[in-house]
Amino acid sequence: MFEKILGQQKIKKIISNQIKSNKIAHAYIFMGQNGIGKRFTAIEFAKILNCTTNDFIKTDIGACDKCISCKKIAKNIHPDLHFIDFAKQAELEEDDLEKQKTLKIETIRYMQKEVATKIHEGKWKVFIIEPAEKMNTAAANSLLKTLEEPPENTVIFLIAKYKETIPQTIVSRSQTLFFQPLSQNEISNWLILNLSLDISKAQEIADLSDGSIENAKKFIDDSKRTEQSLWFKLKTQNFYISDILELSKSIARTGALECVDAMIAEAKKDFRVYPQGTAPTLELLNYSRALLLKNVNAQMVLDNLFFDLLDLRKMSEIC
Repeated sequence: MFEKILGQQKIKKIISNQIKSNKIAHAYIFMGQNGIGKRFTAIEFAKILNCTTNDFIKTDIGACDKCISCKKIAKNIHPDLHFIDFAKQAELEEDDLEKQKTLKIETIRYMQKEVATKIHEGKWKVFIIEPAEKMNTAAANSLLKTLEEPPENTVIFLIAKYKETIPQTIVSRSQTLFFQPLSQNEISNWLILNLSLDISKAQEIADLSDGSIENAKKFIDDSKRTEQSLWFKLKTQNFYISDILELSKSIARTGALECVDAMIAEAKKDFRVYPQGTAPTLELLNYSRALLLKNVNAQMVLDNLFFDLLDLRKMSEIC
């Protein structure tokens, strides 16, 4: 089972054994950084549960990938597979996707109505909530009611990046599986086989990708992302105090944690070349990330971070 999933041997063994013994949990939390197979594993899980050719109780070969059910799930059009994410929320609210910053109680209530309906054409109903750590308090409390009284033949996957932001009451009612970063060989081989990169280029990108296929895909494009450009500017350009304050205010509204994560990824690249000079910067970035995970005011954290980064740069220039 789960042959298509890169790496994650321990997790594949755990859930394969559960499927074969028909001891499937009603809720799973798939935890780990982006781009390492969490969502894809949940979809493959849904295929196995609903495959009309291979019965998961009688065989351990997984989904056939050829029946109507497998094909519909692969295309995300199966009526018993539901994605509870920002795209669905934007559709429900008839609003722009870019405006979705948290998963709200109304979206979870929509999911609960779907949970309560009969199965349409499959064997199991599958719900994939992503990003689960973006549920607001009301949404998380509402979801808890469903987890306390799970219906039969229904499984809920919570896809999350950060454990710290998911309420313990939800964690205690779910099975948490931690996905590990992929190895450089796994990523480089994937790039060679799927994107036809030459070996040297694939290995170079894999080395920078921090264990994530998603990161690897982004590095293929030579154009820098906004956060990477910001990192470059902080290293090379001068800023007025007003510029820093406006910058932190803007990023605090749109995604402080994502911004800091992106800068950490860039700083790690610098660390490989200049470890002694970059170590204080990485320490500062990781400290700021820890504060954001504790829900310290994002704008205040970014204000201090940006000013401290500029101070570190000035000190290195003097030295």
